[in-house]
Amino acid sequence: GGGGRPRHRSRSAPFATRQVAAGDGLTADNLIARIKVGAITLGVLVLLCTIGGFVANIAAVVAMRRARAFAPLALRIHIEDAAGTLVPLSAVLAAQSVRKPVASGARVASTKFEVRRLITGRPVDAALGVIAFCNVPEEEVWAGMSEGVAAIEREFERLGTDDDRKCLRYVLHGQTGDLAHHKWPNGVMDEGRPPGLALADFCDDASAQLAGLRPPHVAALRLYTSAAFRSINGHLREQEKSDESGGQNQPVYPFPVTLSFISDAIRRLRAVNASQRGANQPLDLWRGMANLDVADAFLAEGGTEFAPMSTTSSLEVAIAYALGGGSGGLRGRRALLFKLRANSFIDRGADLSYCSCFAAEAEVCYPPLTFLAPSGRREAFEHGGVTFEVVEVLPSFSS
Repeated sequence: GGGGRPRHRSRSAPFATRQVAAGDGLTADNLIARIKVGAITLGVLVLLCTIGGFVANIAAVVAMRRARAFAPLALRIHIEDAAGTLVPLSAVLAAQSVRKPVASGARVASTKFEVRRLITGRPVDAALGVIAFCNVPEEEVWAGMSEGVAAIEREFERLGTDDDRKCLRYVLHGQTGDLAHHKWPNGVMDEGRPPGLALADFCDDASAQLAGLRPPHVAALRLYTSAAFRSINGHLREQEKSDESGGQNQPVYPFPVTLSFISDAIRRLRAVNASQRGANQPLDLWRGMANLDVADAFLAEGGTEFAPMSTTSSLEVAIAYALGGGSGGLRGRRALLFKLRANSFIDRGADLSYCSCFAAEAEVCYPPLTFLAPSGRREAFEHGGVTFEVVEVLPSFSS
């Protein structure tokens, strides 16, 4: 019996050793404590990650808003082509820049889409209105407007050019097709319209009726879309020069009644815009100008366009005018495009296609003394030797 005891002790000794080792190391309490510490550490890490993600999200939103504010204009504008595909504006401009301009230098110089320089400052002129800028007593203008067409005729018979009077007689007393043999710098007047339409027919148009336009309104608009625009706008440039010199020796504008009817008609035609689908949706219009730069003063303060301002709903037409002028190839030219962002019908000009002597120009006209406020969105890039600059402006004019 005594020989078996040592064997029993030898079998139990290792078990006792393992108990001591376990007691000296990891106990149940230690294990629970370590798990708690690990859980707390993990919770802190999760919290830090959550806070970090939240901060990163805020930073991303701020960065996106800043990027949206300062992103190049053309990267955010797409134009729908004939197939209904959305094409980036930059691609459209690049494609157009390799085409031949639609006009020679002489032709572009004779169009109302041409701007020789940008007008800046003097928002007070936009506020005071047309009659004050014409330097003509209000009573005379109101008296002339009460006469209607006779006053317009008198102004141009006295102070218009030979071309002005030819256009005047066609608009007032002629019919479409009467001047089909005469090609003006921008084409044949009323080309594509049925022959035999007189002033009364344009007055009976649905747009004129909805806007409450009278014959002198329609006559003034049609006259402006003809070659007579050169006299209407040209004399306003003289007013502009005097305005810049502080108003010293400001000349009397020779066509105040005609200009007042143009201005009033454009404002009334907003009724047509208001009746259309999407009246309160933004609309982009375009104005192309060749070999012009945007002045820093204009970008900072905005500017007033003294003359009636011709824009177009056709980007292709605007690009063509922006590339026009001069001789030789396109390389080295500067093409300036104004993108007019009209936020609703109240900020839109009048679509003159229904009465224009050159309806294919898709002209949308703003009244004289329209104020243009740059939105801060612009882009400049070069393609094929042509330097393009696109500037977005917000047009506004009084009621």
